[in-house]
Parts: sequence; structure tokens; C-alpha cells
Amino acid sequence: RGENEGASWCLIGRSVHLYFIGRPLDSIQKELEAFIKVMTQLKQDMSKSYLTILLTAVKKLRGIDVEAYDKIMESTLASATSAGNLDLSACVNLCKLEVFVFFQQYGEALDLVRKAGD
Repeated sequence: RGENEGASWCLIGRSVHLYFIGRPLDSIQKELEAFIKVMTQLKQDMSKSYLTILLTAVKKLRGIDVEAYDKIMESTLASATSAGNLDLSACVNLCKLEVFVFFQQYGEALDLVRKAGD
């Protein structure tokens, strides 16, 4: 189990780095979809959640599943909050913030920061 968990965190790191260095979003989306399938098979639920958050943001940036974006993010945030998982909550809020800023929705970004608090 430990090896799978460590490997899954490496995949998350790889995905985030690819996102921030500007790799094409369609390429990142393909990798994330493949990684999520592997995380499901390996029963790495936390890693799967992080990758799903990033995949959802990538799809929104590409104009794909835009309506699903808010539902997935809010559902994940609600689950993380009820479980007391501050790391996952922060990940959701950070991805939401990045998308707001990318689309120059500064009012929404400021509201999110105020709402998220800590």
C-alpha cells in the first residue's frame, strides 16, 4: 500500500507541474483521465480526489463540461469540509481561485477568498 500511495502523490506532483509550466491543456487532460483510472484501480481515493479537482479545472479552462465544474467543485468541497480535510478544501479553493483569475473574475475571486477564510 505504501508504494502505491507514494507513487500516486508523485503523479499529482507531475500533473500540477505540467499545468503550471504551460503544457497544452488537452495533453494534461488525457494524462489526468488516465491517472484517475489508475487511482481508482489502486483504491487511492485521496489522490483521485486531487486529480479530479485538477481535471475539472482543466476542462473548464478548455470550455468542456463547464456546467459540471461548479457541481463537482462544490460537492468535493462539501465532502472535504464535512470530513475536516483542510488540505482537500484548500486544493478545491485554490483551483477555483486560479480559474476565477484566469477568466478575470476578480470579484468572484475576492468573494472566494473572503468566504474560505483561513
